[in-house]
Amino acid sequence: MSKYGRRFWVSCLTSALLMYGLSYVWHGIFLNDYKIMNFPQGVFLAAAAVVYLFIGALVTRLFLFKQLDSVSRHPLLRGPVAGALCGLLMFLLVLVVGITFSRQSSTEYLLLDLVWQVLEQTLGGFAVGLSYMFVYEPLPERITVEEEEE
Repeated sequence: MSKYGRRFWVSCLTSALLMYGLSYVWHGIFLNDYKIMNFPQGVFLAAAAVVYLFIGALVTRLFLFKQLDSVSRHPLLRGPVAGALCGLLMFLLVLVVGITFSRQSSTEYLLLDLVWQVLEQTLGGFAVGLSYMFVYEPLPERITVEEEEE
């Protein structure tokens, strides 16, 4: 089975779409963060779409790490674990770089943001696990010795 076959790309796209949608609902509806942006919302949403494709690929790649075999081999547990790890990584990256929608960075805000990032990417990881369970990917054909010699 190819590491970057149909399952990988469907999982990547599915999780990216789910996380992008969750992010839009969280930041756009609940927090109204989009109203305080200093640049066009369309530019931000386009950039966010690209970023979430990368995050979806990262969650899917973490899902495939052999080190997660010690946690579980079942996709519905393995996916959320990979997503939670990615969520923690994204939170730390954003915290260190200093990119935030809010000008107030209280401890409560940081904890809420941490919980949200981990939850969002955990759900993205769950989508990866579901995709790996239900997306069919044919096994590659075996090459015989005779075919190699030709």
